[in-house]
Amino acid sequence: MSWFQKKATGSDEPAKSGPAPRAAKGIKISTLLAQEAVLFPAEGRDKGAVLEELVAAVCRRAGAADPAPFLAKVLEREQGISTTLDTGLSLPHARMDGIDGVLAGMAVLKTPIPDPNQADVQIRVVFLFFSPNRQEAFPVHLQILRGISSLFQPALIDQLTAASGPSAALELIRKVEA
Repeated sequence: MSWFQKKATGSDEPAKSGPAPRAAKGIKISTLLAQEAVLFPAEGRDKGAVLEELVAAVCRRAGAADPAPFLAKVLEREQGISTTLDTGLSLPHARMDGIDGVLAGMAVLKTPIPDPNQADVQIRVVFLFFSPNRQEAFPVHLQILRGISSLFQPALIDQLTAASGPSAALELIRKVEA
C-alpha cells in the first residue's frame, strides 16, 4: 500500500471494492477535467509514452506552447517515490512555475500496464495534474491528491475501464461526485 493511500484511508489495509466514496470536501475532481484531456491510449504503450501523450493533451488544452518542461517536471517527480497506488491508479503530479491554476488530464487504459517502479502493480488509470508552484497553492494541491486517491477506488476504476470514451468517463466521475 502506498503512502498516499494510507493517508487517504487512515489504514494499512488495501481498499475494498465497492461504491466509490466522494472526493475531498470542496473540490470536485470532475471540474479539473475536460473531454479533450481525457484519453483512452492505444494498447502497447508504456507509462512513459502514456505520460507523454497525456502531458501533450493537457498542455494543448491549456494553451501551453511547449509541453517539454511539463513532461520533464513530471518525469523528474516520477523518479522519486512511486505515484501508483495498488488500486491501479497512477497519480503523477508536479508543482509548476508560471501557471495560475490547476491543469489536469486522465488516461484510461483498457489493457493495464505494469508500473515501472513496482512490477507487481498494474496501472489502469492515470490521473495527471499540475498546480502552481506557490505557497498559497500548496493546500489545494494536497486537497486534490486526497480527493483523487479517495475517489478513484476499484469500483470507479472498473467502471472507467469499461467506459466507451472520454464523455462517458467524465459522466461516471460526475455521477460518483454528485
